[in-house]
Amino acid sequence: MDKKIFETPAEQPEAERYLGRVSRYEPMRALRATALELLPVPPGGRALDMGCGLGDMARVLAGLVGPGGSVTAVDLSPAMVAAAQGKHLDAPGAATVTYQVGDVSTLERPQEFDVVWCERVLQHVPDPDAAMLNLTRALAPGGRLCVVDVDWGALVVDGVEEALTSRVLTAFQRKVAQPTIGRTLRRRFARAGLADPALRAVTVISTVLADAAAVTPVLDRRLSAHIPEADRQAWFAALSAADERAEFMAAMPIYVAAAGRDR
Repeated sequence: MDKKIFETPAEQPEAERYLGRVSRYEPMRALRATALELLPVPPGGRALDMGCGLGDMARVLAGLVGPGGSVTAVDLSPAMVAAAQGKHLDAPGAATVTYQVGDVSTLERPQEFDVVWCERVLQHVPDPDAAMLNLTRALAPGGRLCVVDVDWGALVVDGVEEALTSRVLTAFQRKVAQPTIGRTLRRRFARAGLADPALRAVTVISTVLADAAAVTPVLDRRLSAHIPEADRQAWFAALSAADERAEFMAAMPIYVAAAGRDR
């Protein structure tokens, strides 16, 4: 998930707080509900949550597969896996979920899962086509893959001087390995051999800075290491001033793609 914005152990607590805010954010909750409509989860099925973060979706999948099913929750960060396990100790369906450290770029789980969920992961990998192939290979015949990701390249911030906004957003996008991944999901599904994916997109619009900053790192002063030092103070001062004038607006597109593997 977006945790790769956080690169040092000292940033881990902030990473957990950030992912928690995203999971509670109502537009994200609604988007996940829409995505699950495209990913029927069979009772007793086998599910993979690739890039599980704090395990929110792993717990949802556990409830859907029920006691006769299983969920494998995988994340690149050992600290994130440990945090997810801690949150799931007393949760319903805890025995259904197995947490593991792993990387989508080296995933080797051939034809094992009935459903695969991958949310806000591919934006961080060096070769998203190879990662998509790994996710597709993990599907059992008749299985279904759902990918959710952001298009940071289409992030819009208004109310701040355009040259400053351009510099800051460009620096942020350079921080992400695949900033435009959301808009490319259809062709990446096709390259992986998954035909005619169901597609959905939503643009999350915020007109209150605190609301937008909760889920958009470039708007959060606590997550500002990627912003050029010369622009940091001016950027956050300008954001606050725009918010006070009721001129601030941010818009962030998020895409969902889901398709099945032939039997």
